[in-house]
Amino acid sequence: MGVPPGSGLLRSAATVAALLWSRLAFVFEKEMEAGRGFNWLPVFFGCGVLFYFALPREPWAPALAALALCLALAVWRARFRIVAFRVLAAAAAVAAGATAAKIRTDAVATPALAREMTVTATGWIADLGEAQRNGMRVVLRVHHIDEVAAEHTPETVRVTVRSGTVALGVGDAVGLRARLTPPSGPPLPGGHDFARDAFYAGIGAYGFAYGAAEPAMIGPAPFDIRVGRPLAALRHLIRRRIEAALPGDAGHVAAALVIGDQGGISETTQEAMRASGLGHILSISGLHMALVAGATFWLIRALLALSPALALGRPIKKWAAAAALAVAVFYLAISGAGVATQRAFVMLAIMLAAVMIDRRAITLRNVALAALVVLAIAPESLLSASFQMSFAATVALVAGYRAISSWSERRLLLSPGGGVGARLRRSFASLVLTSLIAGVATAPFAAFHFQRVAPLTLVANLAAMPVVGLLVMPMALAAVVMMPFGLEALPLWLMERGLAWVGLVAEWTAAWSAGYGNVAMAPKAALLFVAAGFLWLTLWGERWRLAGLVPIVLAVPIAVMAPRPDVLVDESGIAAAVRGEDGVDLHRWEAGFPMVVAIAPVAADVAVARQGDSAPDDGQPTTRVVTWGL
Repeated sequence: MGVPPGSGLLRSAATVAALLWSRLAFVFEKEMEAGRGFNWLPVFFGCGVLFYFALPREPWAPALAALALCLALAVWRARFRIVAFRVLAAAAAVAAGATAAKIRTDAVATPALAREMTVTATGWIADLGEAQRNGMRVVLRVHHIDEVAAEHTPETVRVTVRSGTVALGVGDAVGLRARLTPPSGPPLPGGHDFARDAFYAGIGAYGFAYGAAEPAMIGPAPFDIRVGRPLAALRHLIRRRIEAALPGDAGHVAAALVIGDQGGISETTQEAMRASGLGHILSISGLHMALVAGATFWLIRALLALSPALALGRPIKKWAAAAALAVAVFYLAISGAGVATQRAFVMLAIMLAAVMIDRRAITLRNVALAALVVLAIAPESLLSASFQMSFAATVALVAGYRAISSWSERRLLLSPGGGVGARLRRSFASLVLTSLIAGVATAPFAAFHFQRVAPLTLVANLAAMPVVGLLVMPMALAAVVMMPFGLEALPLWLMERGLAWVGLVAEWTAAWSAGYGNVAMAPKAALLFVAAGFLWLTLWGERWRLAGLVPIVLAVPIAVMAPRPDVLVDESGIAAAVRGEDGVDLHRWEAGFPMVVAIAPVAADVAVARQGDSAPDDGQPTTRVVTWGL
């Protein structure tokens, strides 16, 4: 009896498949035994958050909560069955992420203004910040808005007041006449949704005031505003002292690094910082937290080490970590505790706590735990550029240095000795490597969210970051510590010298890279491919992690070959930007703007362009329907 043709080939294929599966299972078990499965818990939690935001309509919160609870119980019941436990744990994390996002959405839900209108609003000042061109940005906890029903009144509005701002303070009850508009949506189809940011910030309208705010007799401010009033007064005092010592943009930048308010910084400075790749310096993030807490940790440990009795008999390292954590808490408070600053604090607090309990501070497990805490508190932050870029940089640096350390250990490489010159060379090499890894890791996310990359970001960071780390931030800490004694002038002067150098670097690199770095908006699929490949590449430890390069490479043609709209129309249907046959915007050709320029937000996948110049004889404009092809 003959052997069926091709049966040998099938058996060989089956054998190869079985061997491959066995190998993958072996590698997977090695990863699990190394404890790397925990690193994926926030990833599955984040998938649940994405699932919630992708739903076509709001789910029922009790149903999501019940699903998450049932899966959690199933995980407990399956704790002795490895495969079932792992699958159910992943599913429970997804359900928990969706539930957290839903609970957060319901908790912060507040009405938004239905249309643009001029009104008289009364309320209590919840926060104050400097506006970019004089005046103050007032966050008003609304008591009443004329001509708006109570059930449709936003809880909070943000208004720019340009006169009579000296006497304003947090907790004051005021009334003002203002032009208010609802929060705007994404400026491009598929772009960043500013209305979503406003929703989760509890802001229902933006606008500007006509004239000064007047005192209002509406009773005391809500409890949370009264509790935060002393801290707000302290932040205001710190700003005034800094800006009195450092007039001009230097003072505004210094204040931004200390209290987290960028409102007074000129657009020229902000644009130079963004174009050079140094924009992250202006936003209080993990870098600033690490520099402030690290300087505190080093200084206190060094002072305690001066005593041999303490150095030999007491846990001075833990004492220094506790002091650094206390300083980080104070920095969080005076910085305004923005979302990005909260995230940086959580990451730093977990790492300092690890030092205090004799654990390794910088590990991917600690980063994963920090991500889990941040997503549980503010699930919507997953969609923000700051979350994605800060965690991408942190994960890439930890994974990168872990791989370098593992490579060195396999080759029995010892840390070289040498004098001052050798140490400086190693420090410079470490700075180059750190800037390169962080820059490469964050570039795809910057390109997606901002449609630009900084070609000379490595050069700018190499030139500026040593000054920021060794001079600017330590002097900022010293200025705040010495401020109660009236001795902040000297550290602020030194801080200004460092900021002047950072500003020069930003201007030079921005000028050298002018006209380069702009990229077209990529579809969300490209970002998902990059994120999936990046996570696979960094969270695993075995060689199969290199398979993560495949989706990253596939994201490039997806981004480059994505169809582009020919017409963008603002949400009112009045203004439009049209791309000509040569691929440039006809209306802005003289200004050198390529492709399409959006004039106002678009909130649909299909746009209607009103073309008055081609209207028929009846005078009514014709309409043309354009599909975005997203």
